[in-house]
Amino acid sequence: MNKTDNKIDISYDYYKIFYEVAKRKNITLAAQHLCLTQPTISKCIQNLEHDLECQLFYRSQKGVTLTPEGQLLFRQVSRACQQMELARNMLQEYVDGQSGKIDIGASELTMRYFLLPYLEQFQHRYPNVNIRIHTFSSPFPVTSLMPGGLDFALLTTPLDVPKGMMVTQVADFQDIVIAGSHFTNLQDQTLTLKDLLQYPLVCMENGTTSRKFWDGIFQSQGLELHPNIEVNSNDLIPPTVLHNLGIGFTPYKFARSFLLNCGLIQLSLDFQIPKRHICIVYNPKKELPSATKALLHMLKKADEDTLAQFSTDTGIAF
Repeated sequence: MNKTDNKIDISYDYYKIFYEVAKRKNITLAAQHLCLTQPTISKCIQNLEHDLECQLFYRSQKGVTLTPEGQLLFRQVSRACQQMELARNMLQEYVDGQSGKIDIGASELTMRYFLLPYLEQFQHRYPNVNIRIHTFSSPFPVTSLMPGGLDFALLTTPLDVPKGMMVTQVADFQDIVIAGSHFTNLQDQTLTLKDLLQYPLVCMENGTTSRKFWDGIFQSQGLELHPNIEVNSNDLIPPTVLHNLGIGFTPYKFARSFLLNCGLIQLSLDFQIPKRHICIVYNPKKELPSATKALLHMLKKADEDTLAQFSTDTGIAF
């Protein structure tokens, strides 16, 4: 075999062939693995034995076994071949991570106020990766995470996922109760949920995660939530409340600018509203491409300084 047959350096090529034959103890199997003919493999081994002036294999009808000289050579060559294979795999993973596509499912909140800052960092590192984001305000269809579907989802609690899905919490956030100028008399009071039921209420529509959260809170106190106005986006709750159409329930981030700039007020309750969680959900049975693994690693191992600044800007605690 010469350099026109294979671009690998010929000295390494000989030892690579020797390594594969020794590992498989069969010339035919080594030839199949290397995509070479059996005569080519046999010739290379003969040439290597000639160059080293020793016999490396005992031949038999069952295959080949290493001579003492062959065992000595194999111990040394195997280290180099394994390192070369590791280097090749690492390079291939790096190359694979520079392209391809990622399909992400995200709720309204997780996309806008958690995911996007990290996608900005990710795109800077992997500019050739195509990212597709599918947003859901109603309960997330977990079937989307089956093989052939989405790579992973970023969702908020309360979650309803089947057994077997992997769930990793990556952040917390706080829901609050807000009101407009017609309800300023309530600003200095500590209210119960029963008190709130005396007023018109604004919240997310039935079936959404946020609605399930607040339904659960009311039910825990033996009450039932009957909103006067239901919307399909948390973005719509603060402007609806601003027009004094009712008292609203919403994550802090959606109300922040209205609280600071438009005169909305935050009401106090006689109990601490539980924090909710932002979670990564994925199917462990689905093989994820390298680019997706890199993004997941970024989301799970976010820089503490970045998280601290993000918490200050958004009201989301980490």
